[in-house]
Amino acid sequence: MKRILSLIAFSSALIIASTVTTSCSNKANAPEEAAPAQAKEKEDTTETAGQPEDIFSNKNQIALNGMITTSPQNNVTITPTMAGSIQNIYVFTGDYVKKGQTIVTLKNPEFISLQQEYLTASAQVEYLQQEYLRQKTLASHEAASQKKLQQCKAEYLSQKSTLEGARAQLRLLNVSTARLRKSGITPYLVITAPASGYVTNMNINKGQYINTGETICNIVNKTETMIQLTAYEKDLPYIKKGDQITFTVNGMPDRTFSAVIYAIDQMVDQKKGSISVYAKAKESDKLFRQGMYVNAIIKKK
Repeated sequence: MKRILSLIAFSSALIIASTVTTSCSNKANAPEEAAPAQAKEKEDTTETAGQPEDIFSNKNQIALNGMITTSPQNNVTITPTMAGSIQNIYVFTGDYVKKGQTIVTLKNPEFISLQQEYLTASAQVEYLQQEYLRQKTLASHEAASQKKLQQCKAEYLSQKSTLEGARAQLRLLNVSTARLRKSGITPYLVITAPASGYVTNMNINKGQYINTGETICNIVNKTETMIQLTAYEKDLPYIKKGDQITFTVNGMPDRTFSAVIYAIDQMVDQKKGSISVYAKAKESDKLFRQGMYVNAIIKKK
């Protein structure tokens, strides 16, 4: 029995000694195992410190959204300078028209009266001018009174003023006074295209009464494509006139176009915090339509 107890005690001592030895060995080796990790971390830190962060790291490529538009010079709104009801419509939305081509004709009795006024004043001025010159000649020979001369002069100048006023109104209506004197009164006011382009925004019908200043339609010239982009205040330091951009258009995802920024708005939209940026496309396409959605990229050097 004593022999068995001695063997158990001896075995326990061996186990305890082995455990203590292993623990000490792990503690001794721990710094050596951790050292490479610490060295690596230190090395990474040193390497990062040697490469300062580029302030354009997020601005090398700026993405903006917008739409295709036209410059004010290439987008003409047709409005009549005299009211009237639409007699005939000669074009439709989407049609291409040339400068001077008839868009609609308007019916208004006042237009007829204006032409009549001009023709009457023109005839009267011619007569009164001759009478005034005759009285002036007679007065110089004391064959007529100064009172009669002054009366003829007043009538002549008054009628001349009426003629000039009627002529100015007809010019605003694009009516040729020379043609009016030659061909006579025209019953309908002809509204023509002031520029060549495509007809848009035509929401009228025959018989509709159009007031002065109301829109008949727009004429859009697509020879020069413009892009209106939306930028934000945070992007402003990285955008300037002359920047080159590339853009794609919805419905034409496989094609990429180029443009150049030519203007940056000076007003900020207070609600959105956005600024309008305008660019001119280097090329145009017959499929471009005003209002088409655009995705643009500004690449910084």
